[in-house]
Amino acid sequence: MSDTLIALLLGVVQGLTEFLPVSSSGHLVIIQSLIGDTWTGDMLFDVSVHLGTTLAVIVFFHKDLLSLLRGILPGSYQRKQALVVVCIMITTVITGIVGILFKDTFESLFSMPRLVAAMLIVTGVLTFFTDRVKTHGRTYGEMRIRDAVTIGLFQSIAIIPGISRSGSTIFAGVLCGMERTWAASYSFIAAIPAIIGATILEWGGQPQALTPLHLIGGVTAFIVGLISLKFLVWTLQRHNFFIFSVYCWVAGLTYIALSF
Repeated sequence: MSDTLIALLLGVVQGLTEFLPVSSSGHLVIIQSLIGDTWTGDMLFDVSVHLGTTLAVIVFFHKDLLSLLRGILPGSYQRKQALVVVCIMITTVITGIVGILFKDTFESLFSMPRLVAAMLIVTGVLTFFTDRVKTHGRTYGEMRIRDAVTIGLFQSIAIIPGISRSGSTIFAGVLCGMERTWAASYSFIAAIPAIIGATILEWGGQPQALTPLHLIGGVTAFIVGLISLKFLVWTLQRHNFFIFSVYCWVAGLTYIALSF
């Protein structure tokens, strides 16, 4: 398989799995390990496809983002929007601190596909309980500081490849009593600063390593990500997260069995 086709494949995988609670990083690690050493541990490529799906979030939730922006401007200040922005900042800071403190440890896990497969099983457990946790249905503007802290901690854990960021943070939001669709919206919007920050760190450290393959993967992830987002929202509204649990369990166990 040519490098171009591999880049397209990994972009599709990222676009499909970033928003669905099945761990995009886990899938990328496992697929890269199956493809070969050339694609194993390419952190810059991983960041490129994550940036692609982040741009998909910005496009998909552009109305919410514009509302938040207007709400914190002096001439159109709104307390609800300002509260959400503060919560996003708290979630981002917590994730950033954990990410910086344990950067080397987390990056080393990308070379351990069996551990990643085991983390997929953990993701399946979190996803399983998402539809089973009773929620108070709190929505936009009803955020609490402790919600932001809880989601930030779960998002930090999700830096481990195999733990789904969307799955863990949506679970955290529902656990805090947030309405499911709003929990998903907050989850994706709150991830934007963290992923852009990681992108700057990776590209700033090795800009000469950026290749057309990284761009192909990123653009593909963006297009597929938009489609995936629509499917996720549809699934959340119908409380059908159990199908993702089954998928994570089967995928994780299958890889572990085949790796011996």
